[in-house]
Amino acid sequence: MRDREVAFLIDWVAAAEDPAELFDACLDQTQTLGKGGYYYTPSDVTRLFISLMEPAEGEAVYDPVCGSGGFLLRAREYVAAHDGRPGEPALYGQDTNRTALLTASMNFSVHDAVAHLAGPASTLADDRFPDLDFDVVVANPPFNQSGWDEHGILRESPFWPYGPPPAGNANFAWAQHVVRKMSPSGRGALLLPTGAASTVKDAESQIRAALVDDDVLSGVVELPAGLIPHVRNPVSLWLFSKSKKPRGKWGRNDRSGQFLLIDARDSATQVKRGRRAVPEEARERIAATFAAWRGAPGHAPYEDVPGWCRSLSRDEIAKTEYDVLPSHHVASPLARSVLPDAPERAAELTDELLGLFETSRRLEDELRDLLGQL
Repeated sequence: MRDREVAFLIDWVAAAEDPAELFDACLDQTQTLGKGGYYYTPSDVTRLFISLMEPAEGEAVYDPVCGSGGFLLRAREYVAAHDGRPGEPALYGQDTNRTALLTASMNFSVHDAVAHLAGPASTLADDRFPDLDFDVVVANPPFNQSGWDEHGILRESPFWPYGPPPAGNANFAWAQHVVRKMSPSGRGALLLPTGAASTVKDAESQIRAALVDDDVLSGVVELPAGLIPHVRNPVSLWLFSKSKKPRGKWGRNDRSGQFLLIDARDSATQVKRGRRAVPEEARERIAATFAAWRGAPGHAPYEDVPGWCRSLSRDEIAKTEYDVLPSHHVASPLARSVLPDAPERAAELTDELLGLFETSRRLEDELRDLLGQL
């Protein structure tokens, strides 16, 4: 930019009533234009993550692929709102992309926040916080990342207690990193492509089985496609915990050896062509379901809801070859046990068929929207 253009830009920014709001709008516009979306996670997704993790004042929150810093700032905002005062969690982030780190630095500056940022360096290859663990770990890493271990050296490291991840896909390298960086009472949330929950590829399925057997996986929330810029696949949110024993505010139920699966594929709303979001009502329902399952104070006792959520034991999951994809386990509402008269049954089947037609049309429209972005 030339001098006069820079001067105009400075005057324009200085005139903004809320620089933080302006910066958020710029980030949103950047990802809408298809530039820099690799370091921007939409606010509805960051809000869902943080509402499930419930960070508290004085806790340490870490994002190994921090991008623009959205998860960390949302954690700070959550603490201020729920602790009744602007308490500061300790924020840590690392990223491999220099532009992302500069963006995050500006983001923290306009929000008057402080964070420990490291990089540019690949977290999987060069962890810049090697001696630290954290109360909350959150991550939205690159999906199906190939070439993460170009020379085959990283897979031989001692960082993979559940097995070396395949060289051509880093999904379960990120899963193990999240678990490894959690403190003894820590918790974590990780966004992965939905296929990771049921893949039968040897290395990945074995690691997934080990995560279940070691009881560090708490649950999986299956989400729809179109939530993340430039990612057209449906996604799943994996929830981890180092301990499922009763822990005061975090939960009073002993969920050792149990796993919560939530099918939230129909929870999103269309916000623009090829872009969907999880509205506040849906985020609150997901968070309330997880809180009830944990036995958090102020929530009704947990119950399975056909078509929405189900709690399974380790043995039940093991019998399905450790498939943890919610839609494979959360059954539709049960049919009535008493068979109705033929005309009534025919009417019910007709209504069901019409509903399926409507679902088919909706899915076709969504698919056309997504294909239109190619």
